[in-house]
Order: sequence, then structure tokens, then C-alpha cells
Amino acid sequence: MSWEVTAKVSGGCKYSTEETEAYMRAAKALSHQADALNRAHDSVRALSLQLSSYPYASSAIASLSGSSPYCNATDHIELPYDQLVEQCDAHASALGAMAARLSELSALIIRAQSLYSQVDDAGRRTLNELLQVAITSFPKESILAGAAMSALGYVMGSTNEGKSNPIYLLDSLDWAQEGIMSAAGAAVSGYGKAKGLLRTDEVNHAAGTISKASSRGYNLIQGNNLTVTQVHPKTEVVRESHNVGEAMEDLRRLAEERLGKTDLDSGLDYGTIAISKYRKSDGTNSWLVTIPGTDGKHDSPFGWPQNVELMSSDSKQRMEADSARMVQEAMKQAGIKSNEPVALIGHSQGGIVAATIASDLKDDYDIEHVITAGSPVANHPIPEKTWVTSVEMDDELVAALDGAANPSSDHWLTVRGTASKSSSNQESTFAGTPVTDAPDNKEITHWLKYHQAAYQNATDMGSTAVNTHERHFDEIIDGDLQEVMYFEGRMSK
Repeated sequence: MSWEVTAKVSGGCKYSTEETEAYMRAAKALSHQADALNRAHDSVRALSLQLSSYPYASSAIASLSGSSPYCNATDHIELPYDQLVEQCDAHASALGAMAARLSELSALIIRAQSLYSQVDDAGRRTLNELLQVAITSFPKESILAGAAMSALGYVMGSTNEGKSNPIYLLDSLDWAQEGIMSAAGAAVSGYGKAKGLLRTDEVNHAAGTISKASSRGYNLIQGNNLTVTQVHPKTEVVRESHNVGEAMEDLRRLAEERLGKTDLDSGLDYGTIAISKYRKSDGTNSWLVTIPGTDGKHDSPFGWPQNVELMSSDSKQRMEADSARMVQEAMKQAGIKSNEPVALIGHSQGGIVAATIASDLKDDYDIEHVITAGSPVANHPIPEKTWVTSVEMDDELVAALDGAANPSSDHWLTVRGTASKSSSNQESTFAGTPVTDAPDNKEITHWLKYHQAAYQNATDMGSTAVNTHERHFDEIIDGDLQEVMYFEGRMSK
């Protein structure tokens, strides 16, 4: 048994009152029919129990009276109790299955169309703020409570799995990760309890404070001279894409290839991004920039310290991050013009870079769409005109590092996935999307394959919001792929 992902959608579009009521009526109608079928199921099941008791009752009467249990009349036909009971059981099972399916369809309408997303978002925001207050007010007690819950989760998870697995230390606190990060950010940035409740960007201000010191130190070690060079792979890695799923698969291929985890034998190395040029039917160009995440190499612009710089609340500081500088230089070398539509897709640090480019180079480029996977970008000032499709896993720490939930608007869609052991009932409406190459044991869900499964599950639900974002992304790169350019970045003193 492996792993699968089910998804929930937040934001992406706002329904009119009439549309919302129509969806709710449909969900309620399915729910009422499910209740009726469940009542019929109970009645047939009761009939089955009654029929199964009749042969025993007639046998008891015959024993007490001393007469034959069978009628001697020539026209008598003995009821086939066993067959009747079997038929009743079969009908009861069918009614129960139909009721369960209708209940699932009712819940699926609500989940797919995000009918409760505003309530969920408000509850999540409230929980984060309450946790922030509790942690800042009672830091020692909060640390002890968190450690106890983490240890308990580790013991229970490892016991169920049959071996020690440290992933459960984090997994047991997934519901509190954003609140914990916002409290930590408030402590570092100096926001008190009252002031901290009025904002959601505590982590970003803390990142700015930290990176002012960390960036200088890392520049002494790594150097601050950036060299961006176009490189040419021996085999195709990033291919033509016309939907988000295809773009995510190419992002995974590039990310794993540059770390030597595939057999593509392209020759690409770490610190490499891809820029795809499309030609539309009217002769104009559009672009897709593919940005993998942190590789952590000593001379790569995608090191660990750059994540902190990219999370800063200060625009200048964000754009001084080596990875953001590299993507900016690569876009310049590729020849992207200011009036040509651009889409960016990134995983982890790559998604933060994409959000940074969209926020801080909005006057230099026409950034139409940003896709992030496992990236903490809730507080980046991405302009309203830019569409954002964010994919996150609910138990991954990285996406929660911003300490806040993503904005929910027509142009900002968030798909949140939940990983679980694969269901034995694959006929269920809620059957999750299998995770490719997932191990039997629990692993960190920050791997891109989990985000791919989450997005696929959201697509399979038929969400109006997801379909709308898909169409917008397709409109940007609606043309023929002209070329894919690869750019490699290196840092030196």
C-alpha cells in the first residue's frame, strides 16, 4: 500500500449569490436522497433479519407441538428463506452503497467549488493568531506542550509504521506550523502581542532582520559575483507545455536532472533554470520560466541562505538574493521584452523567486501568471493583475514558513493537498490521486511529486476555480514552442 493525495481548493473565483445557492441546493438534494436511501437500507436490512428468524421460529413450534414443521397440503410451497435473506442482503448493500456515493457527491460539490473556503480561511487565520498570542504569552509552556505533542506523534506514528521515522515529529504539529512561525517571527521582529495581531507578515520582517546579517556573512564565504551562462543540454528536459500539470512535470524533470536523480543524461548541472519561448498565432512571443528549488551547492545561487533573503519584507533586499538576481539576468539574456506575457513556475525556493520577480519587477516585465509549489509566498506583494496558482501540502513545513494563509481572491488560487495511505476502495468518489514512486513509509511531502498529485486531484474534481486558472495559463503560452534556453548560475569571490 502506497500513498495518495486528496485536495481542497481555496480562492480562485467568487460566485454570485445565485450560483452559491444553486450549488448548495444541489448538494442538499443529494444529501437528502442519501438519507432516503439509508432509511430504505435500514428497512430492507430489518426485513432480512425478520425473514432469517422465521425458519427457526417454525422449527420451535413444531418441536413444542410434536407436529411436522412442514404442511402436508398438496398445494403448499415452502418459502426459500435462504434465498430471500440473500436477496434482501444484496439489496440492502446496494442501497447503502448508493447512499454513500450520493453523500460523497454532495460533499464533493462543496469541496470542489470551495463553498466553505471563506469559513475555512477565517478559521485558519483565527487559529494562527490565537497560537501566536499563546506562544508569545507563555513561551516556556508552549515549547513544552509542543515538544510533548511532537514526541507523542513520533511514538504513535513510528509504532504504526513498525519502525522509527522522525518525519512524525513534524507531522503531528502540521496544524500549528503557521501559528508557530508567526509567533517566532513576531519575537524576532519585535512585534508585541497587540501589534502582531494586526498583521500577518511577522515572518517576513523577521527574515529581513536576519538576512541583513546572514547575507553579508555568506557573501564572505561564497562571494557575491554572479555569472550566468547559457548552457546546452544533450537531451530534451523541458518540453512543450500547455497546462499546469505538464509544466509541473517539466519542473520536476529539470529539478531532478540537475541533481543527478534521473537517467536523462542531459549534462545539466545544479543552479540551472529553463526559459521557454512560445510563438502565438499572431506572431507575438510569450514565455515560460521554469525555476527549480534549493540545491545547496557551495557556489550555487540557489543556496540555503538565499531563502531568507527572498522572504524579506523589503523589496530591495529580496532582489539582492542571488537566485532572484540570476533569474532576472537569465530573462534579460533570453531577450524577454517588457510587453511580452510571461508565466513563471517554481518549486520551493524557485516559487519564492517567481513571487519575488512578479512583485518587484512588475514594471519591467508583463508577469501574467505565477505557479508555486511548496513555497511560502503568502505575504509577497504580487500585483492583482498577476494570477497566482499555489499548491501546498498541509503537513509540509516549508510552505508554512511564511506564518500565514495565502490570500483568497479571484486571481489567487490555493490547492492544499493531504497525503494518506492509499484507499482500498478505489471506486470511491474520494479516491485520492496516487503519488508516483512513493515509498511505503511516511516521507516528507515537500517533494514535488506530492504537489503534482494534489494538483491532479483538484483538476479531477472539476473545480471551476482550477479550470479558470488552467485556461488563463494556457492563454499565455497558447502557441508553438520555438526554443528552450537553459541558464546556469555560479557564484564566486
